[in-house]
Amino acid sequence: MSHRRYEIYLPTRYNDGKPVGAAAFMVTRQELVEQFGACSFFPETFQGTWIQQGQTFEDENVRICVDVEDTPENTLFFERLKPRLRSRFQQLEIWIVSFEIRVI
Repeated sequence: MSHRRYEIYLPTRYNDGKPVGAAAFMVTRQELVEQFGACSFFPETFQGTWIQQGQTFEDENVRICVDVEDTPENTLFFERLKPRLRSRFQQLEIWIVSFEIRVI
């Protein structure tokens, strides 16, 4: 069975500059653990820059990773999770990236 890693990049601040509360991250982690039995949370922040309608935004993000079997059902879970995350973190976009991994 092949596996995929899903990485979710979550902002530490809302678009208005206010800090995201710890509860938003905890709920997200809980959802992933309930669905897949595990997740990894990387609280070290990294910066991102993006432009929307001519305005430059500077983000500070954290990362959550989940390694799962590569199934259509798992892909669908993340597709359905994304709008909830956009709402929870009050963002125009949330990046969820995935790539094939080999578990040894």
